[in-house]
Amino acid sequence: MSDTDTRQSLWTGRGIVTVLAVMPLVLVGFVIGYGVGSGENRLGDTFDEAWQSGSGTVDHAPLEASFTATEVAGPAPESPAVLPVGFSKDLGIAVTHLQFTVDESTVRPDHTAELRLPVSVPPDSEGMTIEVASVYPVGCLCELTAAAAPPYGKVWDVVEIDASATEVVLDVTGAINAPGRYGFAVTTPDRRSYLELEGSEYGAGPNLRTVSKVPPLTPPPTAPVPNPPTAPEPMPDPAVDPNAPSPTPSQDPSVSPDPSGTPDTTPSADPTLIPDATHSADPTLIPGTTPPLVPNDAPGLTPATEPSGTPGTTSPVPTAPAPMPPGDPVFPVSNPTAPLGPPQWPESGQAEEQLATCTTGDKLIPTCGALVGVAPAAHTSRKKERELLKFESRVDHPQQIYHAYERGDGRLFPTKEQIALTEDPLHPRTLLINWKPQMAEWGEIAEGDRETDAYLDRLAAHIKANFHKPFFFTVHHEPENDVDPRPGSDMEAKDYAAMYRYVVERLRGHGVDNLVTVMNYMGYLKWVEKPWHEDLYPGEDVVDWIGLSGYGQSLKDDGHSDFGEIVDQTNETAWPGFYHWVAHQHPDKPMMLAEWGVFHMNRYPDHQKTVFEEARYQMAHYPRLKAIVYFESPNAEGRNSEVHLEYDTLKAFRDLMRSPYFDVRLEWPGS
Repeated sequence: MSDTDTRQSLWTGRGIVTVLAVMPLVLVGFVIGYGVGSGENRLGDTFDEAWQSGSGTVDHAPLEASFTATEVAGPAPESPAVLPVGFSKDLGIAVTHLQFTVDESTVRPDHTAELRLPVSVPPDSEGMTIEVASVYPVGCLCELTAAAAPPYGKVWDVVEIDASATEVVLDVTGAINAPGRYGFAVTTPDRRSYLELEGSEYGAGPNLRTVSKVPPLTPPPTAPVPNPPTAPEPMPDPAVDPNAPSPTPSQDPSVSPDPSGTPDTTPSADPTLIPDATHSADPTLIPGTTPPLVPNDAPGLTPATEPSGTPGTTSPVPTAPAPMPPGDPVFPVSNPTAPLGPPQWPESGQAEEQLATCTTGDKLIPTCGALVGVAPAAHTSRKKERELLKFESRVDHPQQIYHAYERGDGRLFPTKEQIALTEDPLHPRTLLINWKPQMAEWGEIAEGDRETDAYLDRLAAHIKANFHKPFFFTVHHEPENDVDPRPGSDMEAKDYAAMYRYVVERLRGHGVDNLVTVMNYMGYLKWVEKPWHEDLYPGEDVVDWIGLSGYGQSLKDDGHSDFGEIVDQTNETAWPGFYHWVAHQHPDKPMMLAEWGVFHMNRYPDHQKTVFEEARYQMAHYPRLKAIVYFESPNAEGRNSEVHLEYDTLKAFRDLMRSPYFDVRLEWPGS
């Protein structure tokens, strides 16, 4: 397919799915789905009961399926024939957006869920990384543009595909926890890769497959059953006993049974009445099969008729409704102009409004979007807290993270000045404390150096007495430059990991429970090639975030390196880039640019501006990037990273700060 033909198919499609008269039914389905709760307790007391009618495997067609592209100024097209993901010259960065609805007639609480995305045009690269993240389900995808797309929420899965791929399958089980609408964004961090997924026409495109665990049916209630029959006794001689009972029906069909008695066999004699380990009374509820999705009399609304027997009687076996035609979607593509019914449900574990309004949750991880921060006036003797306020005024945007550097000189932190910055009710802030111990070598600290232990104990007491809000904390950031790989040096990579763990566990052991730990890598590519690089990682249980220091500078003597190179720079070796490394090796960890900056160069005066302008759009590649902290310095080893040296540069940085990605409200538990 030529590039021109491909683009044409994106906008015209191969057909339009007619909505007909099903929209009122879908809206009624929403009411049913939302009828399990109201007010603040949306799940309600009857939540578990409301799901009991769901069953088996269901493929949900998307309500809407479209895409945004950074080189396309207009809104997302309606029902395009294909859904692009990745980078192309005419589209720029393309992100596929999907919206689905589920209700209690199709999904039970104990379930799995996956996006199944047929591939129309596979990537032409050896491997392409694909990620899926939750996004707020907007009223209509036709409102979306690349600049106004909702910020990414939690990343649920990452896979790698190649040119042979015919389908992309992404696990989103954790995202579905209640009836309602769900939005997903399908992205790639690969800045030179591109693929096209099938659109939703004819019901052959993407779907959300849910597989609910359906317990075996219980036997229908019946009248009391006598003990199992045994071999019949010999017939009595009427001459001997004239009052002997009449023969049973099985012995003489001409004799009627006692009307007050019970059948001579148990219900298990009829396999249609009681299920066993491999059979079900209702074939629509056999686990692992695709049941009829809805009853014949109300497509898309309610499950099949349930038995209506009363205690003491045997309920009749319901007649299974006729199956729907293969490929017939549970919910057809919606009319974007139609009303959307009740408010949308959120992603897993979040209050209803948290994807509409991005806030910080556990471990200061934003529910969507990313935090911003600054290390102001670095490498100067200026009062840093005052410089932070100046920076905020200059860039016209509050900075939620104040990055402070503490050395092992005995000073306790957070200081009064640092704490004061976090108590501004109009501009909520937290801290990133970067502590570099200098009392002993790494290995010695890990073994229990007395001086370091005494300091850590005082520090723990100080934090517990003076500061109770969560704050970011890292130990000896950028350790790569200080590794001494010689055995016994106490500064080997494994010594660093042991030291980091020791410090965190000692503070936590003294009751400091508000540390949000960050493992902060230097990010220079020469270090990732070292055989000891993997040994630096302290462990999943003592690392909450993974941080990176990255800087934009002239890498090819052309004055240009972009934001993507800062986040995910690669080289000629097998190193995939830090973002890729985190995605595949530590997929449950959020990522932070703990330091990033762009240096001003007189030879290339537009260099900073270009990077800031591109960063606003290149954030579309990185859904797991949840914080960026600028390193502002007039003299960073002879280079200047200040953002206000050129008016156009400052304007570009201000525009970056106003991106929807950074519209996050910093909150603490109980705030």
